[in-house]
Amino acid sequence: MPDKQHAVLSASSSYRWLACPPSALECAKRPDTTSDFAREGTDAHTLCEYKVKEALGRKAQNPTG
Repeated sequence: MPDKQHAVLSASSSYRWLACPPSALECAKRPDTTSDFAREGTDAHTLCEYKVKEALGRKAQNPTG
């Protein structure tokens, strides 16, 4: 999966931006960092996306290859 920019209103930080909406834009100004947990989550999403596309009969590149 190609590198994508992190969502400004991501689910993982909703606890913060729901309590303080301006914090979403302020945090978007900061550099995007990663961790082993983030990489594992991205890999899981990529695999799920592949499985759904495959189940729907759409063309998809196997991310495990």
